[in-house]
Amino acid sequence: MRAGWLVLFALLAAPALAQQVADAGKRVIVQKEYIDLRTGPGRGYPVVQVALNNDSLQLLKQRTGWVKVQYRQQQLWLAASELDYLYPDGAEQSITALWQTEQRPRHWQLGLAAGDFAGTSYYQLSGSYLFSDVVALELSAGQGSGQQASSQQYLLQLSVSPWPHWQLSPYIALGGGVLLTRPRTVLVQTAERNSPLATMELGLNYPLTERVQANLRYRRALVSTDRDINEETNTWLIGLRLAF
Repeated sequence: MRAGWLVLFALLAAPALAQQVADAGKRVIVQKEYIDLRTGPGRGYPVVQVALNNDSLQLLKQRTGWVKVQYRQQQLWLAASELDYLYPDGAEQSITALWQTEQRPRHWQLGLAAGDFAGTSYYQLSGSYLFSDVVALELSAGQGSGQQASSQQYLLQLSVSPWPHWQLSPYIALGGGVLLTRPRTVLVQTAERNSPLATMELGLNYPLTERVQANLRYRRALVSTDRDINEETNTWLIGLRLAF
């Protein structure tokens, strides 16, 4: 399972670094009396610097209504509304139109994760649609591999992220799907099972770049069986999502 995690990060680490390089280098000049610069992307973060008229800034990336900039050896944040007053060096119009075109909202995400499901190695591929920064719908398919049996999960989950602008952003998801279990041993004659399940998931998202984010997940599932009792399972996952 450790090898799977290493492969996962190796595949997506290169695009993450490439995106950071691509987003850097957009240098602009302030065409306003002053612009407040904050420590984070939100009004709750303190103003620690003020960029004055004709000061130079370097745009790094945008997260919803906030833009990360390089200013005097510091990486700070300004409101996206201030882009109207930032002009590329030598240009006669603001960078707003160009920047907003390049940083258009991305509503789709493709995810890859690896971890542990009920004591077995587990790998998951997912696709998500973001209705907003707060609400998303995810469809996922996962494969588990154990000594006694293999399993597959197909899930549809609705997630809510109450604080999407936090650097480490928590979320909660509810959903359901089906668990397919197939025995691997001939010593135990266990029939294949198709069991519906309901899920509750808690997770943390951490943005690596504007397009790539890492996430850590814990999923609790209630599996309905043909017996009188239901089963509960736990899944731990670590993975990456790519927005497009």
